[in-house]
Amino acid sequence: MIGLPGDPQTTNWPYGSMPVPPAPKRRRRWPWVAGAVALVLVLGAVAVPLYQRLTRPTPTEQVQSALAALEHAPAIRLTGESITAEGTPQRISLSLAGKRAYGQARGSAGSADVLVQHGVTYLRGDRAWWRTADETTALYLSGHWTAQTSGLSVDPTELTQTGLAKYLGKGLRANADPDAHAKPAGAGYPSVLGSTAVTPYRLPNGSVVFVTAASPYTLVGIDRAPGAADGGYLDLTVATVGKDSFTSRFAKLAGGVHGDPTTPAHYVYHDRPKQGTCDPYSCTESVRLVADGGDTGRAGHVVGFYSSDAAGKHIVGTCSAKLPKIRPNHSARVSCTTRSQSWQRWVATGASTHYWVWIQPLDPGYVGDHPNQVINVFTAGVDASDMGPDDIVLQSEDALAVTDHLIAADAWKGRAAVDAVHAICDAGALGVLQPLIMAGHVQLDQDGFGDWFNDEHVSAAVAAKEHAAAGSTKLALGSWQDPNDRTVKADLIDISAKTTVTTGRVTTTRRTRGDIEQAADRARAGAVPDGFGRQLRIAAGPGSALYWSSAADVAAGLRAAGVTSAMLHGIRRIRVVTGFGTATLTPNQLRK
Repeated sequence: MIGLPGDPQTTNWPYGSMPVPPAPKRRRRWPWVAGAVALVLVLGAVAVPLYQRLTRPTPTEQVQSALAALEHAPAIRLTGESITAEGTPQRISLSLAGKRAYGQARGSAGSADVLVQHGVTYLRGDRAWWRTADETTALYLSGHWTAQTSGLSVDPTELTQTGLAKYLGKGLRANADPDAHAKPAGAGYPSVLGSTAVTPYRLPNGSVVFVTAASPYTLVGIDRAPGAADGGYLDLTVATVGKDSFTSRFAKLAGGVHGDPTTPAHYVYHDRPKQGTCDPYSCTESVRLVADGGDTGRAGHVVGFYSSDAAGKHIVGTCSAKLPKIRPNHSARVSCTTRSQSWQRWVATGASTHYWVWIQPLDPGYVGDHPNQVINVFTAGVDASDMGPDDIVLQSEDALAVTDHLIAADAWKGRAAVDAVHAICDAGALGVLQPLIMAGHVQLDQDGFGDWFNDEHVSAAVAAKEHAAAGSTKLALGSWQDPNDRTVKADLIDISAKTTVTTGRVTTTRRTRGDIEQAADRARAGAVPDGFGRQLRIAAGPGSALYWSSAADVAAGLRAAGVTSAMLHGIRRIRVVTGFGTATLTPNQLRK
């Protein structure tokens, strides 16, 4: 069929060969679409953060919201570190709800469970805790609940949710007065605690709080919290816990509180010693003693010393006798007979027939029942006239054991051993050093330890404990004679690891550089034997922003404080202990 030219409807074309007219040209609109998308993205990138900034609560409002959440939480857990006015650190962990609380305090040596109910704080310390906190009570208080809070560096009754919120909110107001506002704390404080992003704010009362970086705002940490005892410092982290778990654990602990254990009996003189029968082979003296109250159920002894001089310097005879059963507030006469060879030799000389005698009761609940140790101490160069109830060696079983060990195992003179133990007890380090000394891991300088050691060197004792736990079996405190008879002086000499350790503490943020530089200068001042290296152990205490750093952030924190590798020349390693970890660095790691 023939159609008009150009009319496809009247033309027969082979199947599939019909021409297709060209598609109409379409406008290229994709540049406009892409531009619109880009504009939306730009507006989102700018407008959303701008909106968030415009609508984000102020720092003061964030803190106030976090404090309200703290006050109304079912229960919270506080963990952190306190430091006393003397510089002694203590780790604290407390769970609390209302005015009830339980947890644990851990000192440089031992630990104690803590319980608060009806406004009263109770402790249940282990033996090492009481050795450090109050060495005279370690024998009868360890493992028992007591209202005695010796050694506890915080007052848990101040750490209630309401009390914390009130303390931190004091002077904080969302008004026009800038002095009443929360303000950024500064770059020295971290923006992450653990795995939580936080914002640190300084409050009108001087504390720094760490608030979660995003809503809902909660409190994560408190720098300078209330509750530190005797002018100390306390830093805490805060977490919410379930009320049910708190209640069950609290009830279990509270069920074991039954009042203080009975105080042991203390024996005092009723009259002076009375002479009995004396001959060339023996001599007997007796004394009437009074059990001045307390628990008399424990057996004990009296120990006697016979001297050829009034000062008690020349012991010519010793004796011991079992204490009889004495009811509280009653008395009994106790006889003590010497049959020692020293007595027989002295009588045989015929030099004199006059002698002086001292008879000392051992309070078994405090000093235990160890008459041989007492005899060993006072026949090793201690004046018998110094023996009395106020002498720490005769008040504490653990102090007596250390003194006897120094004399028997290390051949110390009695007076030097007593002075060394006095220094350890006065510094509150008996709990740290007693097991190390008794195990033979730590050597002390007989000539100078008693005068050198004080509470400033407790950190050196703690470092010795750490090195012993890491496997070092030969350590010395203060000084050590090397094989070439050279005297090596340092806070701690790790002979096993060939390292001298100088201890220091970062006290405040602004003193970070100065404190570390001062410790490094002290470390370099002492000569070390060939093959030995110098190490610093620096503890970042509460009051320092470095305390809040994790181990991974310590190097950056030191660099930010101005500590350089050049300041640490001659130092092999620096070990920094913070509240969130321990970092061991080399000076080269501080290079920027």
